[in-house]
Amino acid sequence: MDWSNSTEGTRLITTMILPFVAIVVAGILAALIARGAVSRLIAKQERAERASAIEALIAVGEKASQWSGLSNHTREHFETQSSVASIRVRVLPAKGAAMASAWAEYQLAEIKRNSANFSVTADQGYAEYSERLIEWHHRPSRARKIFLADLDRFRANGATEDIDLIERQRRWKAEQAATATVATPTATATPAPAAPVAPKVQSTPVQQAAPVAPPVTPSAPIVPPASTRTFTPRPTETGEVITATIDEDTPTETSKIG
Repeated sequence: MDWSNSTEGTRLITTMILPFVAIVVAGILAALIARGAVSRLIAKQERAERASAIEALIAVGEKASQWSGLSNHTREHFETQSSVASIRVRVLPAKGAAMASAWAEYQLAEIKRNSANFSVTADQGYAEYSERLIEWHHRPSRARKIFLADLDRFRANGATEDIDLIERQRRWKAEQAATATVATPTATATPAPAAPVAPKVQSTPVQQAAPVAPPVTPSAPIVPPASTRTFTPRPTETGEVITATIDEDTPTETSKIG
């Protein structure tokens, strides 16, 4: 106490200690103010994102209430919008986002089934669907309890097949979304077609042609020489001597003697 009341102590406190404490307190206050401002900015951004995702789900629910009267092209567009809206809600940083996405998928399937009967059940389901989503936007904790109770009711009603189908679709959508963001296209090498193998040609022995005989030219007929036969004259009863020479080319001559 004597030192603090002294001139040296008073000067040290006023020139060093008090300014240091003031700087520290000012830094803490500035950090708290900045943290509060950043938290409010983040909360505002999250609320805007949640409101946009809920708006997309409500628009999809309106189309689901008219499901029976939609064309095939419109239904395909609806399925795409439903998948995108469900994924947007699921990736929100808010509490109960995954539960709200699952509840919305079950409700959309039920609204589509009721729209086939052309009754007011589909309109009532759509109105309840919209109110629950808006309530989740304003009071997340209370809406989470309602979503959990509805999911238990869906399971208690015996709709296990529909629940399993929706669960598989939801997992498939999540896998497709994860694959689309991570996977990169890879080129697959196509094997070159094998060259065709030429068939083996069997060699056949070459048969030599038979020699051709020269043409036969007809020759002139060979005429044998004329034969000459001479008969010895012999007298006949009348005393005639006949001398005859037989030649194939000359006629026979007969001579009479005496």
